[in-house]
Amino acid sequence: MTPEEHSVIRNKWLNVKYEYGISKTDVIRWVLSIAGIASLFIIFFLIWNKRLKKEVALRKKIEVALRKNEENLRSMFNAISESVFLFDNKGVLLTANNTFAVRLGKQVNDCVGKSIKSLIPDDVAAQRMTMVEKIIQSGQPVQFEEQSQQCWTYYSLFPVLDSSGLVDRIAGFEMDITDQKKYERSLKESEKQFRHFFEHLPIGVAVYESVNNGEDFIFSDINITGQKLSKVSIDEIRGKKLTQVFPGARELGLFKALQDSWRTGKPYHVPFRQYKDERIIQWVENRIFRHPSGKVVALYDDRTKLMRLEEGLRQTQKMEAVGTLAGGIAHDFNNMLGVITGNISYALSILNNDDELYEVLSDVQESSKQAQSLTHQLLTFSKGGAPIKKVSNINRLIKESAIFSLRGAKANCDFVFLQDLFAAEIDEGQINQVIGNLVINANQAMANGGTIKVRTENAEIGAESDLPLSTGRYIKIIVEDQGIGISQKHISNIFEPYFSTKQKGSGLGLATTYSIIKKHDGHISVYSEIEKGTVFTIYLPASLKAVDKIKDSEKFNHIGHGKILIMDDQKPILDMVERMLNRMEYETAAAIDGTQAVKMYREAHLSSKGFDLVILDLTVPGGMGGAETIVELLKVDPKVKAVVSSGYSNDPVMANYENYGFCGVIPKPYTKSQLSELLNKIFGDKC
Repeated sequence: MTPEEHSVIRNKWLNVKYEYGISKTDVIRWVLSIAGIASLFIIFFLIWNKRLKKEVALRKKIEVALRKNEENLRSMFNAISESVFLFDNKGVLLTANNTFAVRLGKQVNDCVGKSIKSLIPDDVAAQRMTMVEKIIQSGQPVQFEEQSQQCWTYYSLFPVLDSSGLVDRIAGFEMDITDQKKYERSLKESEKQFRHFFEHLPIGVAVYESVNNGEDFIFSDINITGQKLSKVSIDEIRGKKLTQVFPGARELGLFKALQDSWRTGKPYHVPFRQYKDERIIQWVENRIFRHPSGKVVALYDDRTKLMRLEEGLRQTQKMEAVGTLAGGIAHDFNNMLGVITGNISYALSILNNDDELYEVLSDVQESSKQAQSLTHQLLTFSKGGAPIKKVSNINRLIKESAIFSLRGAKANCDFVFLQDLFAAEIDEGQINQVIGNLVINANQAMANGGTIKVRTENAEIGAESDLPLSTGRYIKIIVEDQGIGISQKHISNIFEPYFSTKQKGSGLGLATTYSIIKKHDGHISVYSEIEKGTVFTIYLPASLKAVDKIKDSEKFNHIGHGKILIMDDQKPILDMVERMLNRMEYETAAAIDGTQAVKMYREAHLSSKGFDLVILDLTVPGGMGGAETIVELLKVDPKVKAVVSSGYSNDPVMANYENYGFCGVIPKPYTKSQLSELLNKIFGDKC
């Protein structure tokens, strides 16, 4: 700057100073202030710009992260295997995942922005819009299931509220539950099958829940068999305590077993008996164990039938033990008794009724009949001695036997007979013993007299019966008295041999009765109450055969002609039978065993004087008996007429003689009248 320019400028500042009162110093101060402010502004700008750049960078990072997060969410959203969607409150789709679009056969972009009506069929769309309106009005979610052909779908719709609390959008998802439905159906079917199996098990099953650490138990469940065994229904006991249903439960071993099993987890086995009026009416076997669920399960098995069978087996074993001895004794005794009975009957047949000796022999014959009755009782429960059966009129037999047994007694009989009673194939002599024994016992139980009720009925035994009998038709005989009764401690022993509570009696009556009924494939039971009376019930198998004709005459006279061969190892019996037959005008011959009898028959058959009849003893110790002899005789003469006779045998020949080639049978001992009856039948019929 030139001096001149500097001077001009100086003069201008001076003029300013003089005009405005501003000094140079002021101007410099102002300039410096402005420069300072500008510097501060620049500094602030630089700082702000730096922070702005950071915020922009951060925002960009956030935007990138948000985009990435949105992409991840969208990927996850689309990866969901179930349909997820969002509609506005007008039913327009705002967003959805790929599954939603795929199920409609479209792309997501093709679906967004469209209404429900344009996406699904009209009838379904109308239902959906109704649900949308319901959600908008109530503000509550809705869940439902829908079936289309073989597919099931589950829907869940719920409202999305705006800031004012109104329903702005509706979100939801749909799930394919077809497999779940199939599983549920399979599970229900499985449960149904299990329930059916559970309910119809042949054993009872009861489920209990513990109360107060096993102090009591609540019935949780029980099957049909368990209800029958416990005499309760599920509706009566479910949810109730065991001690409420059965007040005396704590006194039973069953209750303690339930407690022990629940506390220890160990299984227990408990036999249980139910009583009525001090009488066992049912045996139940219990198996108890704790289920992993904590409940206690009890399995009830009705052992009543088995126990009765076992009781019957024990009774049979007792009978057989005595029978082994009785059979051998009775056989020899019958042979001796046969000589006595036969000879007395022969003697009586040739004496006059007014002869003094006739009365003596009659008394002897009566005594021999009593001895014969005792022998028959021994034989009845011995091994063998099978009933010699024929179809009979049971009503007639019962009445005759009962009236005969009550001759001179204070008691009387009240008969109630079924007129169209089934026929029965029985041994009349043995069943006569049965009725006689029962009626005599009933009379003795009523010291002051009374009425003995005797009834007959038809019965059908089914598979569900507790009686140890085969299914089929039976005759039922009931003998009931009003006597003193039988105590419970004795009633289980009354059918045992030689058991008696009477001062007089052999103890064979009911044992014989039991054995006879068993050998007739029947059953006998007893029920008694002290001072009220006793009831015996007998079941005998019914027969389809016609009843045999009954002969009215008790005495049979026979006069014949011809030749009869008698075979017996006992000479007194041979002599006795020969005398009887000779009296009937038959020619006789005797053999001591089967070998001799076959030889004699062969020789006579080859000659012109063959035998018209052969009477064979069934048992010949150390020799050929009747069963072997008839085989050889049939070889000699297929038309041979033969009768089998025995005092006792464990062989079925006596009961089924016709199957072995015999024309008739006559048990020892027998009288002349009985022999006459047999000969009338044989020579009157064709064998």
